[in-house]
Amino acid sequence: MAEPEIRRMSVDEFLAWEPGDGERYELVDGQPRAMTGARIRHDRIVRRVLRLLEDRTAGGPCEPFSSDIGIHTPRGDLRRPDVTVDCGPRDPDDTVARRPVVVVEVLSPSTKHYDLLVKIIDYKAIPSLRHILFVEPDDLRAILYSRSPDGSWTELSLIGADTEVDLAAIGARVRLGALYGGDPGLLGGTIDV
Repeated sequence: MAEPEIRRMSVDEFLAWEPGDGERYELVDGQPRAMTGARIRHDRIVRRVLRLLEDRTAGGPCEPFSSDIGIHTPRGDLRRPDVTVDCGPRDPDDTVARRPVVVVEVLSPSTKHYDLLVKIIDYKAIPSLRHILFVEPDDLRAILYSRSPDGSWTELSLIGADTEVDLAAIGARVRLGALYGGDPGLLGGTIDV
């Protein structure tokens, strides 16, 4: 017996469908996918990234948003990065970034490999995207992907509190340690920011 065909949702159908049950969903291959919850350390980094990028983009055309704001991918998915910096026009009622330029994902043990192997492909296909930052929550490490003017991507491993994260497309530079604050669970001590 043939398997029944699964109906795929468009992004518009997905946005109209979202149940408002307190859960967050992404649209992947036309199907809603529940997002996993975050640990406190993960959430602290997300909040710091938002605050730092808010400070560095204030008064300009770009604005950082949390995972409540989605981004479209060319294959018709809707992703919800931990942080998105949007540099496009914004209607206060929008739920999707119109011109995402930076995405930040704080890696989680349950989704790390998926993020680094699958989501990266979706993100790199977004024409407006210039920087993709994956932050390791349990160590002072990150990976920064940046799109060159010719469209190619470079990968830079960032290690250590004093290492600079250069998000040139939005004119923002931050020390990697600033993303972690004074988290005493890292490397057995505090970090001077």
